[in-house]
Amino acid sequence: MSMIPTVRAALAERFIFNFRLPPQMLTSYLPVPWLTPQEVRGYGVASFCILDLRGITVVPLTTMVGLDSISCAPRYAVLDASRVPANPAVFVTERQTNSAFGAWFTTLGFSAPHPHVEAVIDHHADRTLLRVHSPEDGLLFAATVRSAAAPNSDLFASPQEFADFIAQGVSSYGRSRHGSRLTKVDLHKEDASYTPLAASDLSGVFAEDWQRQGAVFDSAFHTAGGRYEWTYHGMTP
Repeated sequence: MSMIPTVRAALAERFIFNFRLPPQMLTSYLPVPWLTPQEVRGYGVASFCILDLRGITVVPLTTMVGLDSISCAPRYAVLDASRVPANPAVFVTERQTNSAFGAWFTTLGFSAPHPHVEAVIDHHADRTLLRVHSPEDGLLFAATVRSAAAPNSDLFASPQEFADFIAQGVSSYGRSRHGSRLTKVDLHKEDASYTPLAASDLSGVFAEDWQRQGAVFDSAFHTAGGRYEWTYHGMTP
C-alpha cells in the first residue's frame, strides 16, 4: 500500500480537447500490451486536458488551505486488460503544473514528477485563450475556444455522452522514473455538467504530433466546479 496520502482539490474549471485516431495508431503510444485502445464509434481517443485546480492539499486537510495550480496532461482512453473483464482506464504519458512549489514537491518521493510549465487561461468576453509552454520542449499546447450550442463531433453525440465517457476513466496509469514500471492513480471526481466548445488555432507539440500521425481534432468541452480526489496505488510490477 502506498504511503502517499490521498490528494484533493476543488476544480475551478477544466478544458478537454479530443482527437480521434485509428486504434492501431493509439496503440503506438501505449507502453504495455495489457493496455489497449478503448474505441468510441470505431476510433481511438487522445485528449489534452487543462485543469485549473484550487486548494490542492492532502486528506484530511481542507482545500481552503491548499495551493493552486493550472495542471495539464495528454490523456489516452484505454482498456485495462489485466482485469477480466477489461475495464476502461486512462494512460497518461506525463503531467505538468504551473506551480513551482508543486513541481518541486513531486520530486520528493513521487514516482512521477510533474515538470514546471507556464500555463495560462486567458478569458475574454467572447473567447478564451489557452497556452501551455515548457522551458525544455517549447509550446506544448495552445488553442482558442468559444462557446458552442452543440458539439460538432464524430465521437460524442451530446455533452452527456461525453460526460459518461469521461466518468469511466477512474483509474489512470502513467510513466514513472522507474524504467518500464507504471504508476497507478484513481481519480474520484464530482463533476458539474460539460458544455461544448468551438476550438480554433490548435497548435503545440501534442496536437501537431497527433495530427502528423493521422489524428483529427474532434471536439472540445468545458466544465466548472466540482471536487477531485486522487488516490495513489503505487507502481505496477
